[in-house]
Amino acid sequence: MSLKFIDLCCGIGGFHQALSKMDHECVLACDIDKNCREIYEINYNVKPDVDLCKLDIESIPDFDILCAGFPCQPFSKAGSQSGFKDSRGNIFFDICKIIDFHKPKYIILENVRNLVSHDGGKTFNIILSTLEDLNYDVKHIILNALYFSVPQHRERILIMCKRKDIGCIPELPKFTKKRVSLESIIDKTNQVNNLTDKLNASRIIWNDFLLILSDNKIHVPKFPIWTDIWDSDVSDKFYNMYKSTVNKNKQFFEDNSDILQNWLEESRCNELWKGSVRKLEWQTGTDNGTLDETLWSPRGSGIRAKKIDYSPTLVAMCSMIPIYGPYSRHLTPRECARLQSFPESYILHKDPKVNYKQFGNAVNVKMISWCVSFLINWY
Repeated sequence: MSLKFIDLCCGIGGFHQALSKMDHECVLACDIDKNCREIYEINYNVKPDVDLCKLDIESIPDFDILCAGFPCQPFSKAGSQSGFKDSRGNIFFDICKIIDFHKPKYIILENVRNLVSHDGGKTFNIILSTLEDLNYDVKHIILNALYFSVPQHRERILIMCKRKDIGCIPELPKFTKKRVSLESIIDKTNQVNNLTDKLNASRIIWNDFLLILSDNKIHVPKFPIWTDIWDSDVSDKFYNMYKSTVNKNKQFFEDNSDILQNWLEESRCNELWKGSVRKLEWQTGTDNGTLDETLWSPRGSGIRAKKIDYSPTLVAMCSMIPIYGPYSRHLTPRECARLQSFPESYILHKDPKVNYKQFGNAVNVKMISWCVSFLINWY
């Protein structure tokens, strides 16, 4: 059965990918971002409208399914979490106006997991009750890309709605993570180091540190390794905020200063090794190793190293693109596309930085495919 859908806050078309593969037809798309609109038209031959808030609701073509990955920034832990006080948070109510007028059979909404707990759950309860008042049976589920054999830890809340006069949504299933190695998406023909001088310097310096620990049979600490506070006084305010981390770091350096003092002094002489790169979070689950054996990311809070079994959540920031240790390079835009379950036929934007932002904001295609199958076909 072929249905018609509208793709609101469409981004680069994660919903479109899932629905069109099931022979459903897009009759309208919309996104505020110019680059997203351009690449959406190139890939799907549909020209998105610019502003959802300015759509002429009555002129929207008839449709059966409304999809929207409405803005997550007002609810994300990475943002200000202003919720409905943020103008982007109010887009939800603009979507509801379209729902109220057109009364589609099905609705699928996607957002960050933090939406559930935002403002003590009040925001989410308003969303659910509003949809129910519009005459929909509503169910929500937190899904992880790992549930669908995609090597990315990406948790999202999916809200699925079915108009009450056509039936109820069945009970939601329980999922388990299906681990697939990150190597399944890696382009092994591309082994060119593309790191900045600063990141290469940080890689070398931290590898030296990790090898020193290994040679001396010292396990890498599981707490954040914050070298700037090893031998420095901190303010009372700073100490009160990070008491446990400060105490553990000072004790660690005191216990091992005889083997780490020279490394610390020489490393600090490197003009490139400054700022947050002087902090390391070793989250590999192993006692020792090097960055070249991990997937590591430069972050505002420091360098974070994890096992090479799956990627952390892709984000819309070029400065935080994960680095594949064995090749000492960032994940490529095509590899990020694979982490969002986009097909090889998907045409990438010509600017890599735009690609990284777009895939960080995209909905995962396999995640949406499951929702469509479950909601419409009782998969």
